[in-house]
Amino acid sequence: MTPQKGPILVIGATGNQGGHVAKALLDEGWTVHAFTRNAERPKAQALKSQGAHLVTGDMADLPALTNAITAVTGVFSVQNFWDLGLKEEVRLGSHVIQAAINAGNHPHIVYSSGIGAEQHQNVAAIDGKAILEEKLRHSGLPFTILRPGLFMDDFLGASLPFARPIQKLLDNHRLLVGRLFLATLRAVVPKESPIPLTTLQDVGRMAAWAFANPEKSQGKAYEVIGSSETAKTLCALWTEVRGQEIPGIPGLRLGIHIAHRNMEALLNWLGHHKTPVIRESFRMQTYLHWLKSTDLGL
Repeated sequence: MTPQKGPILVIGATGNQGGHVAKALLDEGWTVHAFTRNAERPKAQALKSQGAHLVTGDMADLPALTNAITAVTGVFSVQNFWDLGLKEEVRLGSHVIQAAINAGNHPHIVYSSGIGAEQHQNVAAIDGKAILEEKLRHSGLPFTILRPGLFMDDFLGASLPFARPIQKLLDNHRLLVGRLFLATLRAVVPKESPIPLTTLQDVGRMAAWAFANPEKSQGKAYEVIGSSETAKTLCALWTEVRGQEIPGIPGLRLGIHIAHRNMEALLNWLGHHKTPVIRESFRMQTYLHWLKSTDLGL
C-alpha cells in the first residue's frame, strides 16, 4: 500500500540534517511541515519558497510540539549534541518521542542517531543517542533509526563541533576550520583505523526512503555510511583532488586533549570501533565522489 505523501514534520528544518531531509522530501513531492524557532530566518523563508509549510515552535515546548505532531503522519527527529550537550540532547529528543505519544496519531518517527548508538559506549557524543534509541524502541511508535558516521560536509565546516557562541565566532572561517578537522583526524585517530563517513545529502535521501517504504524500514536501524577511509587517505585524496595540503600542526593532539575532551573521546572511540559494512544498494556517495563533485569554494 503506497503511503500518503505526508505531511512530515521535520525537526531542525533550518539546520544541516533537517534541511537536507526537508529538501529530499520536497523534491519527491512530499508535504513538509518545517519546524523552526524563527520563521523569519532566511533558511526558513527559503524552505517556504520551496513549498514547505513553516511551523513555529521549540522542542522544549512539549504542548506546542504535540500540537505540531498531531497534524502530520511522520516526524524526522534530530538533536545536535555539539550545540546542546548530553543532558539537553536527551531531554529534547525525549520531548519529541513523548509529544508523538501524546498526539495519539501514531506517526512514523525517523530518528537520526549515530554510529555505535546501538549500545552505550561511555562517549558523550554517542550515549545520548543510545538513550534515545532505547526510548524510541519502547515507545510503541513506528520508527526507523538512521546512524550516520562523521559527515564529509564537516570538512567544509558544515557542523562545527563547538558550543553555539564559539560557532558564531568561527562562522566566517568555516573552510579553514573544516580543513583543520581533517588535520585533527590525522593527529588523533590511530593511523590504520578506517573512519566511517557519510554526507548530509545521503541522510536526506535515506530519510525520504524510510518514509516512502514503511513496510521495509519500520523497526529497523540503518548505518548510513558511504566511505570508510583512514585519516591519512582522506588527507591525501583531498590534496590530490583539490590541490591543497592538509598541514601538520605541532601539538594539535595535545591541544585537542586539553580543549576538546568530548571530541577527543569520540575520535579515540571511532579509531577502535569496528566500521559497519557499507550498504552498496543505497548508492551513497563515496569520499572521492564527494570531493570531485562538491564545490569546496577553493
